[in-house]
Amino acid sequence: MSRSTEQNILPARERVPFDLVFFGAWMIFSGFVDTYFILANPQYALPVFGVKLGGPAGWFLKSIAPPIHFFLGYGALFARRWAYLFLMGYSFYGLLNATVNRLFLPPPHRIRTIFIVGTILFMGYLYWRRGRFKN
Repeated sequence: MSRSTEQNILPARERVPFDLVFFGAWMIFSGFVDTYFILANPQYALPVFGVKLGGPAGWFLKSIAPPIHFFLGYGALFARRWAYLFLMGYSFYGLLNATVNRLFLPPPHRIRTIFIVGTILFMGYLYWRRGRFKN
């Protein structure tokens, strides 16, 4: 094999770290759970920035969560570069939404508080592992 032929060979993709595979699988699982809850509780109005929307607007907001989770899960499973930015952006949206809901909606806030703390920890971990999103 000549030297010029060897230079044209692309390197193999790196192995995806277990933690990213876990997060990807978790996001895909979340997409299935979201789908189940939407279908099992059609009357539930999802709170978005302190407002509970019903009707078509509410259904639209509820229905975009599963595809987003599937999309992010795929990106994390295969350590796609774009997945890091999308995961951080979606996490920031969730953090901001949960914080506003905690401030303006009536208690109980136990689950919102756990979500806020967990999201902050998740974002910190993602930032720490950002270099692993290479494929």
